[in-house]
Amino acid sequence: MSSIKIEREINVVASYDTVVCGGGPAGWIAAVSSARSGKKTALIEKYGFFGGTATAGYVVPISGFFFKGKRVVGGIAWEFVEELEKLDAAFVEYPKGHVSVNPEYYKLVARRMLEESGVDLYTNSYVSDCIMDGKRVTHVVINSKNGSEAIEGKCFIDATGDADLFARCGAPMMEKTNELQPMSLCFVITGVDTSTDLLKNCIHHDGKHGNSLNKVIHNYLVEAGKSEEVPQFGGPWFNVLLKGNSLAVNITRAEADASDRSSYTKAEGKLHRDMFAIVDLLKKEYPEFKDAEIVVSGINAGVRETRNIKGVYTLTNEDFKKGIEYACPVAQCAHPMDIHKAKDDDQILIYLDKNSYVPYETMVSYSLDNVIAAGRCISAESEPYASLRVQATLMSIGECAGLAASLACDCGCPVNALPLTELKSMIDSRGCVLEY
Repeated sequence: MSSIKIEREINVVASYDTVVCGGGPAGWIAAVSSARSGKKTALIEKYGFFGGTATAGYVVPISGFFFKGKRVVGGIAWEFVEELEKLDAAFVEYPKGHVSVNPEYYKLVARRMLEESGVDLYTNSYVSDCIMDGKRVTHVVINSKNGSEAIEGKCFIDATGDADLFARCGAPMMEKTNELQPMSLCFVITGVDTSTDLLKNCIHHDGKHGNSLNKVIHNYLVEAGKSEEVPQFGGPWFNVLLKGNSLAVNITRAEADASDRSSYTKAEGKLHRDMFAIVDLLKKEYPEFKDAEIVVSGINAGVRETRNIKGVYTLTNEDFKKGIEYACPVAQCAHPMDIHKAKDDDQILIYLDKNSYVPYETMVSYSLDNVIAAGRCISAESEPYASLRVQATLMSIGECAGLAASLACDCGCPVNALPLTELKSMIDSRGCVLEY
């Protein structure tokens, strides 16, 4: 492979206290959190809207708000749910507490909350590089239709999901000892009869009717695969989109590394083909699906796992199961350890017996003084990672990241040496991490 060298000057277009890279569930909440703390804040997002897995990937419901019937995530995330409820665009599935949402209203309300908080938005832009001074990032380089531009910041939050900023800085990543969880392309279908026993009890994730996995369809696809070609699948999991006969579907599955362009491209081609093949099988087998039509699929395939930073502290399976209470928890996990297998239809669910927390130290590295991880790229072993990766938990982590960035700007100390007592006080005042 040959290489070329490019040298050029690019414009520094703005300077901020906090620069958030990525507008998914952790990132947009982090930006609101920082701005509400009085910090000049920018949010960089590769799409023209915010919400990530929910809005770009149609991954619904939003999981992780409730643990054993009691809400454990508050703050900006729950305020957001309440705003959606006012618009009849969210439904809390009690007692389990998953939140079904309309993805288009999610986009609307998230943008409104960002704009009302005073966040400067850089959409249709992605982080391609960074400028460093020792262990500090001074600028991130973004690319858009404007070409390359630089944004200066005092503190940066990496909410890219794949730890892209940490990777650009050369920060160490955790070594993966297990296979990566598979990617899935979620999609929405209409024309489905949801009134029969096949579907009526599995399209609401309230926990009243057992596991939301549709075992009837799962078993049919397993048996069909013994005599005919059936694409690799998982689940299936269905979720009502609040009104009408539309269902969000999570069923496709592919082994890939989404942090690698070539691997991602190949997997997405497979997933698009598999989506149609699986729906055709359902239409032939079940009357409920005879008029089903795919109306939209995720902009990208949904990613369960890629890079995780090597943090000041790594959340281990042993400590997670013990439910250790840390000096400064940034989230209480509510979701089971949910491990999807990359090579077959298997899923491992390990339910939490005790309150399990995520400590702040998983979000920062000794290698960087002013970059905080928010979202699924924090430092955790595969089992606790499989619990904390859900959206509500990541929203809680995102709000705490915004507060940590604000504190770092005020005290001028590295993000890996913040006064945790003061940070915890700020988190407690927001009520984003609720005690069970």
